[in-house]
Amino acid sequence: MPRPSTALMSRDEFAALIDGLPAERRSAASPSSVRAAMALVTEGLVVSAAEGPAEPGLPDIGLVSAQSPRPYALSHWIDDGDGWGAANHRLELDIHGIASMTHIDALDHFRWRDRVHPGGRIEDLSAGLVSRGVLVDVPGVLGVEVPPGHVVTLDDLQEALRLEGVSVRPGDALYLRLGRDGARCSHADLAADPMAGLSFECREWLSEAAPAVVITDAGLDPNPSEVEGVPVPWHILLLAGLGTPLVDMAVLRELSAVCARLGRYEFASTIAPLPIPGASGSPVNPLALF
Repeated sequence: MPRPSTALMSRDEFAALIDGLPAERRSAASPSSVRAAMALVTEGLVVSAAEGPAEPGLPDIGLVSAQSPRPYALSHWIDDGDGWGAANHRLELDIHGIASMTHIDALDHFRWRDRVHPGGRIEDLSAGLVSRGVLVDVPGVLGVEVPPGHVVTLDDLQEALRLEGVSVRPGDALYLRLGRDGARCSHADLAADPMAGLSFECREWLSEAAPAVVITDAGLDPNPSEVEGVPVPWHILLLAGLGTPLVDMAVLRELSAVCARLGRYEFASTIAPLPIPGASGSPVNPLALF
């Protein structure tokens, strides 16, 4: 059952782990794997796993001119013509962090020392991530909560997969539900507030499973960290070390309910980042298709 997050590894041990990994480029989905994923679509159901930014948001400053960018969440202006009008909006938002909406981390979002994984730009994901998706629903299948500051253990992970009757294969989209519910607060402190996550004892399992992307309903890293002196070891290991993008702040309640109702925890998954040059991530709307 989920246990409190406690240190499992020293910083030096973590450094040896990362430094010992080969720098291999993440392979793109093959046409055959995309066709296999689409073959899972039999019900015609589409479930979104996206959520908007945390509340409260930044203030709306009202009408501005089209030439005056301002550091606010949403500004707007009106174009008027002969009998017509157009409402226009300019959006500014945090891609990462507690206030962010559902987003994907590009590989260059994190580095380790001077190591940045090749193929790390968000533009390199512009073709999208289309694959078989697998939901590991720890609270839904095991019937246990994962409280803030606790971790899903390797035993929890394997037992959930056993009960679901699925396994994670290389190239899959791994959806991990920790059970976050309710609206997020933009004033929360990621560095100080306890957070649920996946135990770092799962590192070898996840490396061997080799998913193409990992999606969670909060973040993969628990707080407190299980690696001394490294607050976000999962982000560093997956992004800078293994070349696996991460999707944070997804909403997996509806996906959990649909999987339970249909009695199947595999589906087609699509994730399409915006190719914003130079960005370290992008808002996304992960879709599960049944």
